[in-house]
Amino acid sequence: MDDTSVNWPHGDIELKNFLNHLNNISKDIKFTMEIEENNCIPFLDILLIRNNDGSIGHKVFRKKSHTNNYLHADSHHHPAQKIGVLQTLFTRACRISDDNHTDEEITYMKRTFTSLGYNSKSILTAIKKAKSGNIIDKTENPSAFSAYLPYIQGVTDKIAKILRKKDIKTSFKPLSTIKQGMKSVKDNQDQLQQKGVYIISCSYGKQYIGETGRSVRTRLKEHSADIRRERTRSSALAEHVGKTNHHICLEETKVVAREEHHFKRKIREAIEIIKHPSNLNRDGGWDISKNWNSLLKKSYPSSPPHSPSSSHLSLA
Repeated sequence: MDDTSVNWPHGDIELKNFLNHLNNISKDIKFTMEIEENNCIPFLDILLIRNNDGSIGHKVFRKKSHTNNYLHADSHHHPAQKIGVLQTLFTRACRISDDNHTDEEITYMKRTFTSLGYNSKSILTAIKKAKSGNIIDKTENPSAFSAYLPYIQGVTDKIAKILRKKDIKTSFKPLSTIKQGMKSVKDNQDQLQQKGVYIISCSYGKQYIGETGRSVRTRLKEHSADIRRERTRSSALAEHVGKTNHHICLEETKVVAREEHHFKRKIREAIEIIKHPSNLNRDGGWDISKNWNSLLKKSYPSSPPHSPSSSHLSLA
């Protein structure tokens, strides 16, 4: 049930009775209620204000925990993305605030963006466009080609200029963040709900590396069924158990990378196979050019590259 704004003219007692009535209709659906304080009540991103004449005013609402931590002017993002932040927030100021509060909100945002390093020219241009309603036209030619590049100042912006001459539109995306490269501090059970690359060990230390586009937990259930039903032709783990009678420690599965992107998962799986040459995999996953071998050896000097066989186990 989404948030609902209600004008209630029947008094506080009847309002509480109505809330109790709603919550007694179904044991599975419970409502909460927030009433106005000092003639104000927040509704989504808007603060509704009851004026003395009975009319309703409105302006931008911010929670007490709000920090104004928007994109900094010196951050490594394409200039268009920074201008987009300015334009979006000043447009929001003009659209949400009524005439009595628009200037107040614009002054607040000017002060905020000045503290974030934006120059007055960029700020004033964004304000002018927001007030005029002349927002950026994002309509694209559906037949035009597009390229998506990580933004590297002085490199991919030059590539974009070349592509533009060939009528290829370029969109930039930020580089990977530190957060994306960090493992979750949450319990491993939470990580098993993610897509990614994982390692399964047997009772004698041998390891199997896999990747999945579903949850790792779902993939483990399939591995368990393969072992239980002795599907040695389709499962490297089942084959290993049949030959050695080793115990496969599915309960100790380690998620080494959470990754949504199919291609990136395949590459990471191949790298993990190289890192663990004494593995149970029937091949090396996706082929990685030998040009990377020297770098991988420097990164993992104790793990010589694994030589893949001709067979392949699909894990997707």
